[in-house]
Amino acid sequence: MKAKQMYCVLSALIYGGCLVAFSAEGVGKQPGIDQAKADKPNIVFIVADDLGPGWVDFDGSNPKINTPNLERLAESGMVFNKAYAAATVCSPTRAALITGMSPAQIGLTTHIPGIAGRERPAPKGGPRDAATLKHLPLELPSYARELKKQGYATGFLGKWHLAGEGSVKTKDGIVDSRYHPEHYGFDSNIGGCAYGQPKSWFDPYRNGTIKDRKKGEYLTDRLGDEAVEFIKANKDKPFHLSLWTYNVHTPIKAPAELVKKNGGDKYLAMLESMDGAVGKVLDALEATGTIDNTMVVFYSDNGGWKATEWLADKKGSMLEGGLRVPMAVSWPGIIQPGTQSDEPVNSMDFFPTFVHAAGGSTKGITQLEGLDLKPLFQGSEKLDRDALYWHYPHNRPDVKYYMGSSILMGDWKLYEGHGTIPDALFNLKDDPMETTNLVKQNPELVDRLRDKLTQYLKSVDAKMPPVTDQRISSKSR
Repeated sequence: MKAKQMYCVLSALIYGGCLVAFSAEGVGKQPGIDQAKADKPNIVFIVADDLGPGWVDFDGSNPKINTPNLERLAESGMVFNKAYAAATVCSPTRAALITGMSPAQIGLTTHIPGIAGRERPAPKGGPRDAATLKHLPLELPSYARELKKQGYATGFLGKWHLAGEGSVKTKDGIVDSRYHPEHYGFDSNIGGCAYGQPKSWFDPYRNGTIKDRKKGEYLTDRLGDEAVEFIKANKDKPFHLSLWTYNVHTPIKAPAELVKKNGGDKYLAMLESMDGAVGKVLDALEATGTIDNTMVVFYSDNGGWKATEWLADKKGSMLEGGLRVPMAVSWPGIIQPGTQSDEPVNSMDFFPTFVHAAGGSTKGITQLEGLDLKPLFQGSEKLDRDALYWHYPHNRPDVKYYMGSSILMGDWKLYEGHGTIPDALFNLKDDPMETTNLVKQNPELVDRLRDKLTQYLKSVDAKMPPVTDQRISSKSR
């Protein structure tokens, strides 16, 4: 699957959208699909950290990559060739996943810093960072809460990074436990605190939400074991498990035997370890007889810390390399094995997808900006939306495009730089590496896209850099 997946991501039309909840009712049924399997499926949501496309077997080309369990997952379901993260860095994407709301609407638009006041310095002549939240507000929607309403057992394992700043100053990563996963609808939490990266990859973990068990044990192995125990404990009722690994975030460390197996390459060893945790989950689902009624999703929180050679830039950038992520979904009886989708999807789509699959409703949750993905699972080629939006009003001078907002519609991507970076227009079909700025050649298109982007930012009351109005408000404009 590697080669045939690789370049198809560069050619399909780009769509996206906001502030809509999409119903799967009326979508045609697939031949040979058991529709009864749609009732109360178990849902397993595996989210990697800082993993870009091209670094797993199902969408990569590097023969040294060893992720057979992710390949197994992809072959049993659907690969999404145009999956996007809601943000270029971790915390805002994670907030978007939980709430179904964009980082701009939430007001949490960059990673929660490890040290208070650690905003990026402004480039000469440019603005400082916009204000951003330091934790995920408790009053916002949570897919875990909605799943509990439908009778689901819910568990969280791994990286949270939504619970306060200053974690590097703590001994255990706990800044304010009021904002840990168990307060957003999860019955249990192992690993989730304010940490953006592990204090230690090996036991003792120095993480207040993980009980040390065996000195020298690797964190990802431990999380895989905990996932197995959760599945076994809840096999007789509907369950949801969010397994959000700390791999492959820095510091790059892995078990010595895996490093040796991968020729001394610690990054490849981290990938293999992450894949091993995925394998434990799949094996547990098979062993408990639950795999035939379980949706398994694999996704990442932003573009790669290690760049993808066929995408521009990396984590932190608003170019494709900072926003595109690998994604595969398996759901026996609903998704035909070995299928692909070229329809762009984003982080906010998982909330309505999970809740609707569980038999719940999102009609009363007006903040949602995602669409239910089930139509794509059942063979539809498109979703009913026309544009995707991003807002990252922050300085990050280690990448090319930061401090700005962007819109993708059709083949066109407009980037507005808030006075720090020149505005840019790219045609992703003709220029997938985003090298040629077409702003001057397409003034009417630029105006149209800019108007849509401005209206979106107003609709979500997006926080702006302080050199502009403190906030673009629908009430003041």
